[in-house]
Amino acid sequence: MAFKIWLEFEGKPVLGEGGYQLLCKIEELGSIAEASRSLGISYRKALAYIRRMESRLSRRVVETRRGGRGGGGEAHLTPLAHQLIERYRAAVEAVKSSLACLQSS
Repeated sequence: MAFKIWLEFEGKPVLGEGGYQLLCKIEELGSIAEASRSLGISYRKALAYIRRMESRLSRRVVETRRGGRGGGGEAHLTPLAHQLIERYRAAVEAVKSSLACLQSS
């Protein structure tokens, strides 16, 4: 069985599987550019996704700092982003658990 999960805020989608993966990669790599590259999406698409999330939530999910002479910047998840990741993981695990029970019946 397949399923799709996304988190909504005030009836608008905020975080789905792609956004979840993006936030996790940003946390791991500390860079939006590196995260997007590792996921095979454009930096522009990644940044648009983050901006859309932040716009819908009216809060930041990624804090950035511009790079120095060598270019490249730093990116860190906000506490809100960590909450979103945890809630998404919990929802996925709950659905997987429910499906496993159905399949074993």
